[in-house]
Amino acid sequence: MEKKVKYWLLAIFIITLTVRLVLAFTSPNLTYESYFHLRQVEQITETGLPQYQDTLSYGGREMIFPPAFHYLAAFFNLFLPLGFVAKLLPNLLIASLTLIVYLISKKITNNNNAALGSALITGFLPVLFSTNSFTPNSLFLPLIFLTVYAFINIKAKNALYIYIATFFIASLTSSATILLLLGFAIYLILSLSENKKIKQAELEVMIFSVFFFIWIQFLFYKNIFLKQGLGFIWQNIPTQIVQQYFPQVSIPQAILLVSVVPFLIGVVVAYRALFKLKTEKSFLLISFVISTTALAWFKLIEFHLSLSFFAIILAILFASFYHDITNYMKKTKAPKLIKYLQAALIILILATTIYPAINVSLKQDLPLKEEIDAFRWLQYNSPQNAGVVSLLKEGHLITHYSKRKNLMDDHFNLIEKVEERFTDLNSLFTTKFKTQALQILDKYQIKYLIISPSAKDQFKIEELSYATEDCFELVYDEETKIYQVKCQLSATS
Repeated sequence: MEKKVKYWLLAIFIITLTVRLVLAFTSPNLTYESYFHLRQVEQITETGLPQYQDTLSYGGREMIFPPAFHYLAAFFNLFLPLGFVAKLLPNLLIASLTLIVYLISKKITNNNNAALGSALITGFLPVLFSTNSFTPNSLFLPLIFLTVYAFINIKAKNALYIYIATFFIASLTSSATILLLLGFAIYLILSLSENKKIKQAELEVMIFSVFFFIWIQFLFYKNIFLKQGLGFIWQNIPTQIVQQYFPQVSIPQAILLVSVVPFLIGVVVAYRALFKLKTEKSFLLISFVISTTALAWFKLIEFHLSLSFFAIILAILFASFYHDITNYMKKTKAPKLIKYLQAALIILILATTIYPAINVSLKQDLPLKEEIDAFRWLQYNSPQNAGVVSLLKEGHLITHYSKRKNLMDDHFNLIEKVEERFTDLNSLFTTKFKTQALQILDKYQIKYLIISPSAKDQFKIEELSYATEDCFELVYDEETKIYQVKCQLSATS
């Protein structure tokens, strides 16, 4: 790699990371789901093992998840405060995608400028700008694209070892690794349909990957599969909120999240790759686009993750577009126009990515400081075995900050009658009848109710209409309100 190219690539990486960290540290808090992962990192740091038997979630339950991300964060937590790790590590990992995308794009086009353009787009993809999110996806995405790079470079020295290592860790990070396997299957179909010979090394790697992935998933999820059957694929999500996890996003919204320029260019490149050029590497990338779209359509992977994967593929396809158009210009009488094309593309990319990316970061759904204070207060002002109810998305705040049992959170696998539980939770915020509320509270042994600003906004309420002083004592009266349950249904009937 030329020195000049190294400097440009390093600059893209540093600028991306700096912008992400500035935005991340603008708010002291993390996204709601992040607090589950913080608990697991704390548990691993203390005991060396994840908390697969959780005594607080749902009042006590079995928890199954692949722990690679949590072990990585726990390693950093050995020398850095966890709050700092939670901001630094995910943003460092996502920023590293600029380097990985550069390598893939350079391998496909052998064009440094094209690869740098792809890296720049990747650095500011709006869909990746959840800068306060501490989740395994921040490790999974770099790993899966590093695996792709090793695959397309499989005959190079050590590429096979890199592939095995990254695929292994990716499988221990997220079940969404199936994206890669389905992409391989579609790649095989497209190649065979065009009578293209599959390399022996590629075929062997694909077969190994399928069996290894199935084995890993069986180790982690066999109990869930035996209890829930094929329903475990949809994570036992209550039907009332399936739409939140797999939303029907409009085309304009999706285009904004992946950025206008890579989307339009990606469509052009995909068309040329499928119907005109038909090169092996283009087939592979298009196969991943198809696999991502299919899995998202059938609601087999989370929408945001599928859109992130899709956007990164489009950023890589930009390199092919740039390479082809500059080659065409060199063959014509307009080679001097290339530098103007470069300037125009850079301006266009920055104009259509930076503002939307920053906007996405600033509009993240984060708990307010006042809400966090209320959950912390409850830890020191309630019995240790008390059950607490709040919004579904706030369930992890109860277990992380209050250290108390919650009624519900967003980890639904292995939970029986999850839809009934979700209906009961909502009823506590909407019912006008004290007897119905007490019946539900008795059923789940709940002693505290938390009414946060988010709950007030979601249910359009200011207080609980059934919360009379004889049964519900207002023990915390700030922007967030906490009620202590003082009586049982049997005592009031």
